[in-house]
Amino acid sequence: MRILERLKKFRNRNTKEYWDSVYGSEIESGRIRRNSSILKLVPLLADRKDILDFGCGTCGDVKLLSQHLHGLNFHLLDHSHKAIEFARKQYLHDKDDNGNSFFYYTSLTEVAGMEFDAIISIQVLEHIDDYTSVLDSLWKVLKEGGLLVISVPVKGLRDRHREHVNKFTIKSMFEILAGYSEWVTISPRTYSNRSGILATAFFCIKKESPAGPADRS
Repeated sequence: MRILERLKKFRNRNTKEYWDSVYGSEIESGRIRRNSSILKLVPLLADRKDILDFGCGTCGDVKLLSQHLHGLNFHLLDHSHKAIEFARKQYLHDKDDNGNSFFYYTSLTEVAGMEFDAIISIQVLEHIDDYTSVLDSLWKVLKEGGLLVISVPVKGLRDRHREHVNKFTIKSMFEILAGYSEWVTISPRTYSNRSGILATAFFCIKKESPAGPADRS
């Protein structure tokens, strides 16, 4: 393993134990993370049946979505057992009044044989060393014609958050996702309240043959 990769792994604090602690503190204080920009995805997801949220945390985003969507199956995956147990037992449970159902997982291997009409991953890839392997795994379980929605910070080297082991820009993330699909949309975008500078962006790609990981040479 190259020295840079070793240093990256050593510096990566994004362990299961770390996020169990972070989410445990948030749960105790009643501060559930929510990103209101997620509601702009409602029209895209309304006609989907099975939706996977990879890196769902305590499921604040799914809670927002589920209040505007009906009769869907939300599959919620996070490596933090504490976050998943909170969502399952206290926050979302198994069903809601809109006819939505919720299913819970703590590993990608648990969903490896499944297929999803849409996959969302909000503010996750910046925390993962080998994000390309994760993208490949998500692409495999996405149905033909399905949507993959990724949100990441796009500050580039200006991103100095200690939990972020990857630094993305609009250009770099577009190039990564264009390797999977010719259909790439960038919207919505969010800006820093303090500086007004572009902070995060949502990228949406559609799975259509023949594009896919095997074509990325």
